Amino acid sequence: TLPFDQDLGLWLKDVDATRPSIMAACELASQHPKWMFGRADLLAKGWLEKNDVAWQPDPAKRSAPDWSAVKDAAWVQVRAEIEQLQQLMQDDRDGYLAEIEEQADGLTDYMTSFIGASEERHPATMELVNCGLAIGNVVYMRYKSVFKRVRPSVLCPGLIPQFGPPAHPAFPSGHSFLGHFIALLLLEIPALRQRFGLFPTGAVTSEIGIAIDPNPAVSGLAGTGEIKSSLLWLAQRLAKGRERLGVHYASDSSASRHLAAGVWRALLHEVAPNKIDCPSLASVLAQAKVEWPTPWA
Repeated sequence: TLPFDQDLGLWLKDVDATRPSIMAACELASQHPKWMFGRADLLAKGWLEKNDVAWQPDPAKRSAPDWSAVKDAAWVQVRAEIEQLQQLMQDDRDGYLAEIEEQADGLTDYMTSFIGASEERHPATMELVNCGLAIGNVVYMRYKSVFKRVRPSVLCPGLIPQFGPPAHPAFPSGHSFLGHFIALLLLEIPALRQRFGLFPTGAVTSEIGIAIDPNPAVSGLAGTGEIKSSLLWLAQRLAKGRERLGVHYASDSSASRHLAAGVWRALLHEVAPNKIDCPSLASVLAQAKVEWPTPWA
């Protein structure tokens, strides 16, 4: 049932396939035509933006007379990103290294600690985070296998961290995708959205002065600007840490941010035929909402 990736079955041998998070990932995987797109479709659907893939010469123009110019323009983008990573290595890496190493395998701990969730008091919320991990790992690893972007240290060996870069491709960033995607799932919980959600101009303000986003379906992840949401800001910090470490480019971070928003919309805010039907995720989310009473109705 998963012809797009035969190796996915090997992953299932190491997990409890009855867990809601694993069932959610399998439900998503079985509907891969609704989320597994080529470069052109990703751009047309808004799941990626033009600057996200400026580093890659457009394969559709390979036979065009200006192919050399297209390649040159992409190389200019790559060099600019390499120079940015060099600057981050010189200015930031040492100061942030302890945090970056902690985040490498502790991404979810950062997010659950930030919102004050625990396995004892919020089991469904913790499983919602696991849903984000399971779904996210399937999606971003699929796109890594499509784009096959080399790590920055392949082009600039001086960027390599002391423990080496990850073995899989750079684009899109796994940490950035998981951080933004899990944040979006958590912000579906009204009580968390009130505390950590988007604060746009014209937002309703609660009686104790906390801004409430009147439109929860808006992710606010377009572009590359600052996100006015503390939980999504934390996701950006996770992504920036990987840039400071020199293991992926800035465009990997932004692409993952946009890709995560696209998958989130398809799962929870689309209608047929574009909606990805994932009943296990919907069930976990419904249970998680109950764990967080909404203080301001």
